[in-house]
Amino acid sequence: MSEFTLQTIIAGDSLQLSEVFASIAAHEGNATGQLRAQLANEIALSFTTSHLWDLQLQLPLQPLWQLLSNAISRDDEFFCNTQHPLRALLQALLTGCYWYPREGKPAQQFQDKYLSLVESCKTRLTITDEGSVDSASLQAAVQQYSDWLAGEDKRAAMLETRLCETELANLKQISAETRVIDLINKNLAGRPLPTDLHPLVSGTLKSELQYWAFNRTPEELIQLPLWKSWNRLLPALGELFSSDDAQVDDQFLYQQIPLVIAELERSSEHPVNHSQSYQQLIEQLSGYLMANIQKQALENSLFPALANSAGQSSSNTHVPYSLLKQTEQIHPGDWFIFFGENDECLRCKLALKNPEVDQLLLVDHTGRKVMIKSHKDFALCLSTGIARPLIAPDIQRLIENTLPSWIERANTSVQAQLLQQKQKAEQLVRALIAKQQAAAEVAAKARAEAEARMQQQLEARRAAARKAMAEARALADEQRRREAEQAAEAERLRIEQAEAEAAETLARRQMAQQAVSELQVGAWLEIQLENEKQRAKLSVIIASTNKYIFADQVGRKLAEYTRDQLQEQVAQEQIKILRNGDNFEDQLAKVIRGLRRDLS
Repeated sequence: MSEFTLQTIIAGDSLQLSEVFASIAAHEGNATGQLRAQLANEIALSFTTSHLWDLQLQLPLQPLWQLLSNAISRDDEFFCNTQHPLRALLQALLTGCYWYPREGKPAQQFQDKYLSLVESCKTRLTITDEGSVDSASLQAAVQQYSDWLAGEDKRAAMLETRLCETELANLKQISAETRVIDLINKNLAGRPLPTDLHPLVSGTLKSELQYWAFNRTPEELIQLPLWKSWNRLLPALGELFSSDDAQVDDQFLYQQIPLVIAELERSSEHPVNHSQSYQQLIEQLSGYLMANIQKQALENSLFPALANSAGQSSSNTHVPYSLLKQTEQIHPGDWFIFFGENDECLRCKLALKNPEVDQLLLVDHTGRKVMIKSHKDFALCLSTGIARPLIAPDIQRLIENTLPSWIERANTSVQAQLLQQKQKAEQLVRALIAKQQAAAEVAAKARAEAEARMQQQLEARRAAARKAMAEARALADEQRRREAEQAAEAERLRIEQAEAEAAETLARRQMAQQAVSELQVGAWLEIQLENEKQRAKLSVIIASTNKYIFADQVGRKLAEYTRDQLQEQVAQEQIKILRNGDNFEDQLAKVIRGLRRDLS
């Protein structure tokens, strides 16, 4: 007999579930009807947990759970068929866990429709004479409610979408303001500061920093030069001015004020939104710092903490990181219940959670706005129990979590029967084993003798193999030695050839250098131009640039080379020297002889 499995039952095998009840009943001595009623009660009780329903719905629902339990206990298909009418009814009833009393027509209309469904289902869940419920009329009532609710949900989704689009800019503004106020309050609230500077800090500075906090993502903002600068300036400003109760050490002022003034001047070089008002802030602040270091009398007063926007917590409220981490696990679409005074419960859905905005927008089941919370406020609500997740029971998961214990009980009963059968079988097996054991011992002795002979043969073969391997390694070593000697000889010949070629190249270059050095104007050379050899005469040598200019027989310029280029091509035999030409004295003599001939 195979074991009962959860997957088989929830896949549609109601017969196996009946066998589960039968197996438990046979082993534990209970009636199957009683077992079915116990399981149905477990399912029904899951829908009666505290705070799952508003009080105005909880009381009308109480009589319905027993009726549902009775109907479930008479129909095993409830556990096997996801489309079962009773499941559809439960799914429809679960929509009420998101409702709470609120002014307005949508909330009142939902309550009326929901209670009408509850009352009609009470009548239809009454067991008929045939021992079942009127499934057809029950399905019709549930379908009518579901059709109406689908239209309401569609309108709620549209309203929620428009609300999110409207609130996003406002939430971003609130987040930027809160970030700036937290920064200023953290460093200046309750610290002495010149009274005339109070409106500049709470006005000009707050406005300027808030502009950048609004137009930059949190990651971009912390890298912004102006933001970095004021993160350094504000802690220092909170420690530089004296009050009646506390005086600042002069040495500390002489050390810190020049650094702060220099940082202020650097901050004015960064891009700002309102340059004129920001420059005025820098100038007045620098002036007060200079007056302070010069010991001039200043009217100082404690800087009052800037107020956060409505609904925002104080920056002095410390929330552990572990609590803030909880808000990272929530997502739009998650439902929460908030507990107020006088047992008031608000059931809200998270509609908007934008990474760039430290705010959470919560709406009711109709898509209307309920509240806005910062991550810090929301974490505090969760930690203090003011808010908790509202998780409606998942019917399929509830069945999958409830049935395993019953399946385990059934499998235990089956295993007990199998154990008895196993014990009888083991007695037969032991008798058979006793008979076979003697024969096995004889066979084992014969196998041992055969294995000994095979082991001797194997050892002999291994010895022969080891000898052959040793001879093979010796031959391989000799072969490698010969190859190494041949490689060394080849390398020696290659090096000698390379040295000879290098010596030949050096000699050719030296001869080319000497030949070029001996060239005189009038020398004739054979040069390669456009893949054609031509005779060229050295017409000019420009000593300052080491250039050699060649012409043809009628004096037209053919080529021009530097000394290095000419030496290289002569060395490579691309240019051939036909005649070196005359030196200066010989050429001068030729000119003089020519002049004399002309005079005579």
